[in-house]
Amino acid sequence: MRLTRYYRASPDEVWAAITDASSIARWLAPVHDLDLAPGGNLELKLDSGARLLARVRAVQTERLLELDWTPPGEEPSVVRFELTPDGDGTVLALDHRLIDARVGMRAMSRWETHLTRLDVLIGEVEAR
Repeated sequence: MRLTRYYRASPDEVWAAITDASSIARWLAPVHDLDLAPGGNLELKLDSGARLLARVRAVQTERLLELDWTPPGEEPSVVRFELTPDGDGTVLALDHRLIDARVGMRAMSRWETHLTRLDVLIGEVEAR
């Protein structure tokens, strides 16, 4: 699945919104552990009390964050955030791949909810 947003914000502002622990807590989930170096961990505390573990596959500051994504009770998948400068703003593309088809629609709905929260956090946004 691929979701995109256009933000009237610089890549460094969007990057901060998707990688800063306090920001992540506001749009995705509270952060238990955060190490954005290759091989590092991102561990999120979910509303259910369970924890989601992600491992950093690739990172390029203000451009790319790719994670091995392992929600509790689901098979591992890959989540990729890619930022591209575009005029006075930034395009954010979120790709979630290798996801089990049985949970794909539910995951898409969850990502839409979380991206709506990110939209509010960053400010001006246009769907593309």
